[in-house]
Amino acid sequence: MLNPNQKRFLMITLGVVEDELRRLKELLRDEREEGLFSRIKDDIGLEEKNLLNEKIDYLIVHLINLKKLFDLSESEFVLRYIVKATSVYLLIQLEETMSCRLKGRGEITPELKETLDPKLNEMRSVLRQMESMV
Repeated sequence: MLNPNQKRFLMITLGVVEDELRRLKELLRDEREEGLFSRIKDDIGLEEKNLLNEKIDYLIVHLINLKKLFDLSESEFVLRYIVKATSVYLLIQLEETMSCRLKGRGEITPELKETLDPKLNEMRSVLRQMESMV
């Protein structure tokens, strides 16, 4: 029913849906970690959580059925390339926070450049090391 491009697109999209549904299930659990820069305020009651988990489980069953119906294979991701790609992505993100890039958001003080840039450069150096390790 699907040509190879349609099949690949469907597989990738359904994989993203699966990842996000599993992320929601994890968020609905009470044991979640807070980030350094954000936290999640839990404003959902136990009964609502149970209903949401049922809906998520229902959707996952549909994903399983679609996988079988369209004979969608599993994508295999090589951890080495995930580490490389993530390291490069994070290098770019940190580059965007260097003091020279923050000028577009307002005046930069010399103290900011002296304080922020060395820390970011150290982090970027570690990311480069991670990328070259794999």
